[in-house]
Amino acid sequence: MKRPRSALLTVGLVTLFSLTASAQQDPASIDVASLGPQVGDQIADFRLEDQLGDVWTRDSIMGPNGALLAFSRSVDWCPYCKTQMIDLQNRLPELQTQGLGLAVITYDSREIMADFGVRRGITFPLLSDPGSRTIDAYGILNTTLDETSNNYGIPFPGTLVVDRQGIVTARFFEEAYQERATVSNMLLTLGTGGTPITASRIATDHLQITTYASDDMVAPGSLFSLVFDISPRERMHVYAPGADSYRIVGVNLDSNPLLVTRPLEYPESEIYFFEPLNERVPVFQSPFTLTQHLTVSAAREHRPALADMETVTITGTLDYQACDDRLCFNPQSVPVSFTVGLRQLDTERANVDTVDSAR
Repeated sequence: MKRPRSALLTVGLVTLFSLTASAQQDPASIDVASLGPQVGDQIADFRLEDQLGDVWTRDSIMGPNGALLAFSRSVDWCPYCKTQMIDLQNRLPELQTQGLGLAVITYDSREIMADFGVRRGITFPLLSDPGSRTIDAYGILNTTLDETSNNYGIPFPGTLVVDRQGIVTARFFEEAYQERATVSNMLLTLGTGGTPITASRIATDHLQITTYASDDMVAPGSLFSLVFDISPRERMHVYAPGADSYRIVGVNLDSNPLLVTRPLEYPESEIYFFEPLNERVPVFQSPFTLTQHLTVSAAREHRPALADMETVTITGTLDYQACDDRLCFNPQSVPVSFTVGLRQLDTERANVDTVDSAR
């Protein structure tokens, strides 16, 4: 399938399996979270060549603890796809430490993937799926028939983590084709990420706080996280969502048009009986973690500003109100700041003659 260059530049990476897809799909009715194998399902086998001509199957990509399997629309014309491949390569040692194999499947020819692999030093298997036969067998093609859209035949975003038997243990899906979770962000979600060396430690009269960003380098479309590991001091507690009469612990980031934030993630709280007021309220009094997911904007209007940037700084406050078993203290706002490097999107194409002859 050959696409016009203007169309090629607007389509994004997909890393999702789907078992079923209708012949025609209404974009407004598609729930990407319901597509593809769910946690507990076994993915089907495949047999595909990589960029070096070696043949891989579902079982051969496995590490000791399973694999991360991604589907990419193209490692030639899709800048978000190629930028994610670079992130995967950079984080390959972390995945190997976790005992996970890694492979990516695309519809690109082996020649195109070999060209990209050499240019970007990719050492994990880039598997060629000629004619998208494997992709189609899993039902992941976007079959939206819309004359104003170039999305027909584009798979939906997502990533699967599977165990050695090919059973899905985790799924990562994004509705916007430009967005994709970083490897570090996925490992954090899986509970296997560690605290980076660049973590900041803050001490107040009520709390001990360790904060860090999941990644030290991000790109437009990267979904990453700010992490707040919080330990209340002895006999202290802070208030959780639902304690409407108090300042709930939370993160308040300063407005930045180049960042898109998602709702703050809270762990499960506990009900505390505050005897002086004879009330029961939701609190955190044991160590807990708050996670703030956010993405670097991939909007067209922000591209000029991002093109001139080497870092992104995120500022804000951690807000809370603490009490002990006798009295409550005044609400507090603790300044926080994070700076991450900004990687520009990979827009370099394979040799045009190679690309055209391979399609």
